[in-house]
This record gives sequence, structure tokens and C-alpha cells, in this order.
Amino acid sequence: MFIAKTVPRAVPPAKDSSAVIETCRTAAELRTWLLKFARGLGFYGARYIQLGRLCWGLGDADSAQPIRYLSTSSQADREDEQWIRADPSIGQIRNAFAPFAWSTRSGQDVTPQQRAWLDGERSRGIDAGLTIPVQDSEGCPAYLNLFGIDEAAVRDLIDARAAELAFTAAQFHARAKALVPVAHWVGHGPKLSNREIECLRLAAFGQNVNESGQTLGISGRTVEFHLRNALDKLGAPTKIRAVVLAFGTGIVAAQA
Repeated sequence: MFIAKTVPRAVPPAKDSSAVIETCRTAAELRTWLLKFARGLGFYGARYIQLGRLCWGLGDADSAQPIRYLSTSSQADREDEQWIRADPSIGQIRNAFAPFAWSTRSGQDVTPQQRAWLDGERSRGIDAGLTIPVQDSEGCPAYLNLFGIDEAAVRDLIDARAAELAFTAAQFHARAKALVPVAHWVGHGPKLSNREIECLRLAAFGQNVNESGQTLGISGRTVEFHLRNALDKLGAPTKIRAVVLAFGTGIVAAQA
């Protein structure tokens, strides 16, 4: 299966994909739907990725941990957390609302890890693909990543059906949150207490220790105690870094 060399500009409307997605009752059925969807568009297959909450304005987007993952690849057993995090699309979906094309031969500025990811995809016969971002209302963005061989055809497909693709990805994401479990690697890190989580959340909202204490009905000194414990558990040198790690990697989301 491969991407056709040309995609007509006038593409007939597809059947109501959201209605079909709603009939899926298990993650396996959702995976089957995703494979049919990808191949129906001329791709080899696809992956669905949801990230942990991104800490807007605090930087370090690379710390966002994949928390849900579904792959139609025959080599899915090789696609672990670190492999997923090397996907260059992760760095773009924070501010993306429309589908975009990518190429394994791109000369764009990428990290060594991302270059290795792209080279690995090319060694598997993949030259190009399509990323469809979904901006989740809870601040945990997701995306569908479809992979094939013809970047020009991907761009033609985007021109013809961008709105439809974005709508379908949003419907898929809504169903996936109900059917795809949180990945096995989430929650294996440090365990924060409920009070430590509350103090980090308030710090993320910009409250100082005294304001947090008033909100929680405890003293500022007690807030400092819980924050210090959280920093020690996370191995973070500063409060901002602790917030980035806790929220960006999904530790807080997984325990909340």
C-alpha cells in the first residue's frame, strides 16, 4: 500500500467517519478503524498519540510525556516512550490547529534524536507522512500521524480535505480517551502526595507560598515543606522545574 502520486483537488465527501468511530467498543476495534482510515487515504498505517499536559509559558516542551498511544505498525512493539518522544511532530503540535506534512528527507532543523527517528522511519520504507493535531480542552494535546511515501500527495490531500481530516481526528481523540488506556510507562515515576500535587498546581497558577497556604487552609511554611518534598522526589532544582516535570510528564495527571 502506498500514497498515490496525485490526489484530486475535488474529493467527494467521505462517509460520516464520526458515526463509525462511535461504534468502536474496544481499543482493538479503534485500531482496526484507524488502519482502514489510513489505508483508505493511501497510507501504510497510522499512530495516535496523546501527550501529558504541556506547561504553557514554562518551556521545556520536550518533557511532555506520551500518555496514550495506539499504533497500526507491525513493529509497534519497538515503539516505546523514548522512541515516541523523538517524533519531530511533538515539537509542532503545541501551536498547530491544521494538518501538516512531514518528510523523512527534510532538511529542517532537528535534534540528533529526531534525525535518528526520521532515518529509522525511512529505513522502514516511509518517506513522508501527515500529522493531524488535536488541541484537547484539558491541555493534553493529541495527534494522528499517518505514514506513507509521497510528500507532494500529502500536501494535495491537505489542500483538499484539511477540515474533514481535523474533524475526524478530533472525533477519534474523543473516543480514544474512553477506550485507550493510559500507557504502561505512565505513573512509574515518583509518587507525589495529594498535598504535594495541590501545592504544585497552585504554584503553576502563579500563587506564592502564602497565597497557596490561604487557598489550602495551611501555613506558608507547610506549603514550603510540601514543595520541598516534591522537588526532592522529582529531582528538580527549582519550583518551576518541578512544575514542568510534574505537569509536563503526566505524573500529576496520572495520580489526580
